[in-house]
Amino acid sequence: MTTPTMAAVSAQRRFPGESEQVSQVRTWVDGLLPGDCPRRADVAVVVSELVTNALVHSVSGMGGSFAVRAAIDATSVELSVADQGPRPIPAAREPDASGWGLAVIVAELVDEIRTTITPAGRTTWCRLTWPNGRS
Repeated sequence: MTTPTMAAVSAQRRFPGESEQVSQVRTWVDGLLPGDCPRRADVAVVVSELVTNALVHSVSGMGGSFAVRAAIDATSVELSVADQGPRPIPAAREPDASGWGLAVIVAELVDEIRTTITPAGRTTWCRLTWPNGRS
């Protein structure tokens, strides 16, 4: 007996560069996931961190916008967040108070990650996988 395979889903959406959009993106991506996605909680954390990073560290968070793409199939989800490039003056932060999202939290949860920088901005892409379609 074979297990039915999930049809691939791919969606992209642009959001305004406002902090309340973190929860909007999380809800939108969650709605794209299959009901039995075994990494739902990890996906929520990862997309929240990627969006927060775009808002805090790029022009997107200074009244701009950012784009989120999600591609989902039976064994993985690929997420990318494209921002509008670095702020002219880096965001101030307390030492040891923040800055761990991308380097530690996201890197620990994803199976692959990469960042591409172009004159138009920065895109961070990652993939989360699970075995045999479902765990």
